[in-house]
Amino acid sequence: MERRGTLLLVDDEDRLRSLIARFLRAEGYVIVEAGDGGAAVERHADSGPFDLALVDLNLPILGGVEVCRRIRAARPDQAILICTAALDVEHQRSLAELGLADVLTKPYMPESLLNRVRTRVGSATTTIATASAAAGKPRSDGNTRAA
Repeated sequence: MERRGTLLLVDDEDRLRSLIARFLRAEGYVIVEAGDGGAAVERHADSGPFDLALVDLNLPILGGVEVCRRIRAARPDQAILICTAALDVEHQRSLAELGLADVLTKPYMPESLLNRVRTRVGSATTTIATASAAAGKPRSDGNTRAA
């Protein structure tokens, strides 16, 4: 199967995260999972950049907005899709300050998620590969790009 991209999947609901990961792997994506905000920041630092980060907002350890803030501080061009059931006015304001407006509201159909991922990863892959090569860092999928 053709490899389509590498995604960071952040959700504290183990069963949901597992189902989403399995679904996206079946579509050819490499998935790195995190079950809380602290783990998400660590995975991003250790294995990023990713073609796309899928981030829930209501997370233990660090909330989703703080996860996005830290990821963006480390890598301002990191593509992020918010996947949440609870989006309040404060979340919207904080996300807007980070330049994040792409939100997929739970519950969602798998096809809706896949369409968003395909759209975002198609535009992110070139940027991430170029940024990784410029930094001299191999991509999280292990591929490097010749300079």
